[in-house]
Amino acid sequence: METTLIYNEQTDSYVEQNQTEQSSPFILGNTQEIELQSLQDDYLIPVFSRDNTETISHSEFINTIMDAAQTHFQGEQFLTPQVRVSHEMKLRTRTGYGKLVENLTDDDSNSYFQRMMFMIEIPTISHNVNGCDLNLQIVGVRSYHETNLLGNSSQKQVFQMGIGLLNRVCVNMCLSTNGVNSSIKVTNTADLYRYAVELFSQYNSKLHIEQMRRLNDTIIDVKTFAQFLGKCRLYSALPQRIKTELNLPEMILTEAQINNCVRDYYRDENFGGGEQGIITAWQLYNLITNYKGNYIDTTLGRSVNAFDVVCGVTRAINGVDDTYRWFIE
Repeated sequence: METTLIYNEQTDSYVEQNQTEQSSPFILGNTQEIELQSLQDDYLIPVFSRDNTETISHSEFINTIMDAAQTHFQGEQFLTPQVRVSHEMKLRTRTGYGKLVENLTDDDSNSYFQRMMFMIEIPTISHNVNGCDLNLQIVGVRSYHETNLLGNSSQKQVFQMGIGLLNRVCVNMCLSTNGVNSSIKVTNTADLYRYAVELFSQYNSKLHIEQMRRLNDTIIDVKTFAQFLGKCRLYSALPQRIKTELNLPEMILTEAQINNCVRDYYRDENFGGGEQGIITAWQLYNLITNYKGNYIDTTLGRSVNAFDVVCGVTRAINGVDDTYRWFIE
């Protein structure tokens, strides 16, 4: 058991509550976990070079989305934001000039993280989908490499945001197209707040849940599973001309993601096929999303694409839509 902080709206404070320890973080890749307070107090904030104006910091991003969520989902409980970062950019102060690395002190250098992703879980909004408890979650992504720091403060800063469900069984993020905005461009936190509220309002949780529940009605045998994985590998090698001629939809699953899916097919206790070698489309979806090695800036896009691909393959198996038929032929 671990102690987690939950926001109490009536007292405007966080209270401790014991939570069952999660099996793994919501993302791994090359990331590291960091406390929000440490991110705010111990690291630099990049500026625009031409006018030395601060960018929107990672901590400001998180706090802005938290404020928007607490307003939109008034009365609900919020777990402490889980934050993971990567690509640390190190800088030296004047006192560190010319020193060997091993001789540097804390005052001689500082740094900031180029990429950051956070997840806020709302445990009081929960649904059971195909035997799995899913809690509402809000995620945000920031990568400074998408912003022109050589310009001035009029430059748009890029953010990604999503709202969906978190599968508590395996800590998999379940996101759909109408719950993700991957190209938010703003210059201030007020606009960021507005985009967040708009995304929360447009997210159709009932449709998302119903789509996931229907995945459990479609059976995928070993032959279909193997055909799908083989076509996924073939897809990445196809020339664009052939993809266009075949009118193939977008599929951005990586080789590592596919390999992980194959391994979990035999080993995963919750969603694997076991000796019988038969799974449902719901199990396939979780086998695909159980890969957490994506880089921060690609995670939301690949999560949404995984849902689109599995739903498309399911429709093709049932003869409802031939768009993804090529993947199982």
